[in-house]
Amino acid sequence: MRNLVWLASMIAAGLAAPAAAQLESREAIALQNQILELRRDLQALQGRLGPGGGAVAPPVAVAPPVGAAAPLPASQQELLARLLERVQALETEIRLLRGRSDETQNALRELQATTEKSREDLEFRLAALEGGRAGAAPPRPAAGAAQPPQPAPAPAQAALPVPPAAPAQPTRPRTQEQILRAAQEALRRQDWATAEREAQAFIATYPRDPRVGEAYLIRAEALFSRREFTQAALAYDDARSRVTERGKRQDVLLGLGRSLAAINERESACEVFRQLASDFATDMRADIRDVLTRERARQRC
Repeated sequence: MRNLVWLASMIAAGLAAPAAAQLESREAIALQNQILELRRDLQALQGRLGPGGGAVAPPVAVAPPVGAAAPLPASQQELLARLLERVQALETEIRLLRGRSDETQNALRELQATTEKSREDLEFRLAALEGGRAGAAPPRPAAGAAQPPQPAPAPAQAALPVPPAAPAQPTRPRTQEQILRAAQEALRRQDWATAEREAQAFIATYPRDPRVGEAYLIRAEALFSRREFTQAALAYDDARSRVTERGKRQDVLLGLGRSLAAINERESACEVFRQLASDFATDMRADIRDVLTRERARQRC
């Protein structure tokens, strides 16, 4: 048990250092605060256990056997288990944040490359245009040379009446129901790009709508179907905190575990699968249970 307490302390200290060095977002700051709180809890637990790591027991008449460790109270064992679970959850969130940071850096590099290419193309076209104008300029006639006869101007034609342009019809903004239905229909017909675009439009336009969790789930499923597993894991993680319906939460946790497994995060995937099996032990859907059993066997959870 002393080894477990020491291990939890080292994990919390190790997580705090890279998170502080690499992540500067509000989510990373919140994770750092949680890790600091976890370290204080561990120090409090070590204080209860005493300097030697074992429980401080009152003196008794009969000495305990040599080498026998005093059993921890049930409350302290439960506290230690909760702390270890929090360490695992924080580690998973830090991995997701690192993946999100890598995706952002890749997108930035692609944008810089595209901008540089567009600038070079524009300079090339401008240079070609300047060269064409210089080559197409006619030579100036010499002094005293006869001027060629100029054609007589054509008689002006009567201007025809132009019909008035039809007034442009103002576009009406779509309602929440229309955007969400478009995303659902695109997902059913396996148009992943349209489903992701419509779901993202719903999230950006109506972020406080009660059905925004379903839009997050549609976006995650579209990304997973396009085999963008890192982005899908982030989208499923966003949906996990916004979907409240128990039936859809099963889809969220299953999709999150499969996405983590696809990017070789086997331990995190197994942890999500264990949470799914524990939270829905009595009311899990049959199709979810079949896929969960197959995935846990494949990942050797």
